[in-house]
Amino acid sequence: MAISTDGVRDNKTFLDEEAAELDGLVTSLDKTNAVSSKMVGILNSFDTRLAHLESSVLPIHKSTQNLTRLAGNMNQTVASLEAILGYFDLAAQEEAVVMSPLADQDLQTFLQSVGRIREALRAMTSVNLKAGDRVVQQLKRSLKAATGQLHEKLKQQLTQNSPSLDLKIVTSSDRKDIPSLPPNAVQTLVTLTKALAEIEADPNSAPTGYLKSYCEIRANSMIKSLTPLYQSSMVELRGVYDKGSSPFIPYTTSLLKLCRNEADLSDTLLDAKMLSLAFMGSIMPPIEQWVECGRTITRRVRKTYTSEVGILFDVIETLESSMNTFESVFGLARRQKENDALELLKSFKAAAMRTFIDFISELRNHNNPKYQAMPLDGTVHQLTSDTLNYVKRLMAYQPIVESVLALIGDGNWNNPEAGANRRSQAPSRSARSAVFQRYLADVLEALVQNIDSKSKFYKKGQSLTQLFLLNNYFYISKSVRTHPGLLDLINGPDAANAPANSLASAVYERPLKQNADLYQDNWKPCVEHLMDVTYVHEGGVQHALNSNQRQVVKDKFKNFNHDFDELWKTQKQYSIPDQDLRQMVLRDVNQIMIPMYEKFLNKYSSNNSSYEFTKNVQKYIRYDVSMVKDMVNQFFTNT
Repeated sequence: MAISTDGVRDNKTFLDEEAAELDGLVTSLDKTNAVSSKMVGILNSFDTRLAHLESSVLPIHKSTQNLTRLAGNMNQTVASLEAILGYFDLAAQEEAVVMSPLADQDLQTFLQSVGRIREALRAMTSVNLKAGDRVVQQLKRSLKAATGQLHEKLKQQLTQNSPSLDLKIVTSSDRKDIPSLPPNAVQTLVTLTKALAEIEADPNSAPTGYLKSYCEIRANSMIKSLTPLYQSSMVELRGVYDKGSSPFIPYTTSLLKLCRNEADLSDTLLDAKMLSLAFMGSIMPPIEQWVECGRTITRRVRKTYTSEVGILFDVIETLESSMNTFESVFGLARRQKENDALELLKSFKAAAMRTFIDFISELRNHNNPKYQAMPLDGTVHQLTSDTLNYVKRLMAYQPIVESVLALIGDGNWNNPEAGANRRSQAPSRSARSAVFQRYLADVLEALVQNIDSKSKFYKKGQSLTQLFLLNNYFYISKSVRTHPGLLDLINGPDAANAPANSLASAVYERPLKQNADLYQDNWKPCVEHLMDVTYVHEGGVQHALNSNQRQVVKDKFKNFNHDFDELWKTQKQYSIPDQDLRQMVLRDVNQIMIPMYEKFLNKYSSNNSSYEFTKNVQKYIRYDVSMVKDMVNQFFTNT
C-alpha cells in the first residue's frame, strides 16, 4: 500500500522535534554536571576546613574537660576537707554527749551520737591523716566510753529483769507460769543488744563483751532459780528412799523448762547470728551444775545403794523420758555431739549396774564387817531384812531393772570384770525377765548361804541356832509370798504347775520345815518325862503306888520342872518377832506337850488319891496347866 506524502512529512517533523528536545536535555545535563562538580569542590573544601577546625578545637575541648574535672575534684576535696574539719569539731561535741551519764539521757539520742562517732571514726581512719591521729584517738575513746555505758545499761536492764524465780513457778508443769519480760524492757534490751552487736562488728571498736555479760546474768538467774532443787538433791538421804521422791527428778524437769524458756528469750532479744552462742553460754553453767549434782548422787548411792538404789532407777527413767527434749535443747546450742544428759544417763546406768554386782558380791562375803554383829535373841538378821528390802525395791522398778541387768548380761554379775564391760541388750521382755529371775535366784541363794554360815556363831545354843534360822527363813518366805509379783517372778511361769520343784521351795521352804522339826527336839526331854505307864498288879490295874513307883513319879515331876525351867530361862530371852511363826513353832508344844502335862498332872494330883505319890505335893507339882500355857505363850517375846 502506498504511503501518503503528508504522513511522511508529519513523522519527520516529529523526529526533528524530538532531536531538538534531546539536545536541550544534553545541554541541561552538561550544565548540571558542571554545577555538581562545583558543589563537590565546595563540600571538599568544607571537609578540609572542618578537619582543620576540629584539630584546632579538640585540644581546647580536652583542656576544658580537664579543667572541669579538676574543678570537681577541688569541690570534692573541699567538701571532704570540710567534712574532716567537721569531724575535728564533732569529736569534741560527741565526746561531751557520750561521757555524760546515760541514765540522764534519752537512749535513742545517745545511740544517734554513737552512730555519728562511728561514722566519723570510719572516715578519719580511711583518710589516714597524720594531723587526724589525735582526733582518731579521741573518737576511739568516745566510742569505748559509749560502749561501756551501753554495756552497763544492758547489764542493769538484764539484772533487773532476771530475778530468781519462786520454787512453785520453777517446778510448775506449765512453762507459761514463767513471767514474761515487760514489753518496754524487751524493747530496751533489743535496742541495746542490737547496738552493741553493731559496735562489736565494727573493726574500729574494741570487743564489747556484752554477750559474755548476757550469758553470765541469764545463767546466774537460772542457777539461783534452781538452787533449792540443787541443794535438796545434794542432801544425803536419811532412812529409806520412797519411789519418785528424789528432788533430782523435779530438778531435771525444771532445768529443761528453764532451758526452753531461755531459748525463747534469746530468740527475742538477740540477733540470729548470736543466738546459738548466747543460748549455749546461758544454759551450760546450770547444766554443768546439774551434771555435777547427778554425778555426786551416783557416787553417794554407790555407798548406800541398799536404801537409795531407787534414786538411780527414778533418775534413769526421768532421763530416758526426757532425752528427746535434751537433744532438742543441745541442738539449739549446736552441741548435738556433746549431749551432757546422755553422758549422765550412761553414768547412772553404770552406777546401777555396779550396784547389782556389788550387792551380790557383798552377800557372798560372809565376813563383811557391816553385818558382823549377831542378834543375841536369834531374831532376823539385818542382812536378811536389808536384802529382802532391796529386792522389794527392785520390784518397784522391774522394767528398768530388767533392762540394766540385760546390759550386764545373764550371770555376769558373778564375774565383776565381765559384767562391768558388758553392753549388749537382751532381745525381748521375756528374755530380760528371765535374766532378772536368775539374778534373784542367785541373790536368795547367796543370802541363805550367808545366813547358814552366820548361824554357826551360836556354838553353845543349838536351839538358838534353829530359832535364828527359822526367823530368817520365815522372813524370806513371808516377804517373797506377800510382796506382789515376787513369788511368781522367782518361781517363773511354771511355778503353778510344779510348786514342789520351785526355786522358793528349794532355797528356803524345805530348810524352814527342817529347822522347825529340829527345834521340836528341844521339847523332847519334857515330853519324855510326861510319858506314863499303867501300873498292873496280879492281872488288874494297880491303884496304889509302891515306893519305887512313887519315886519314879517324883523324878518325872522333878525332871520336868528342871527341864521346863531351863527352857523358860533361856528361851524367854529369845525372840520370834513374827506372830505367825511364833504360833507355828509353839503349835506342837501346845498340841502335844501341854495336853500330856494336863493328863499327867490330873493323874497324880492331890485330887486323885488313888495315885498319891507324896505327901508334899507342892514340892513336885510347881505349875498348874494354866501356868504352863501362859509361860509357853510367853516364849520368844524377849520379855
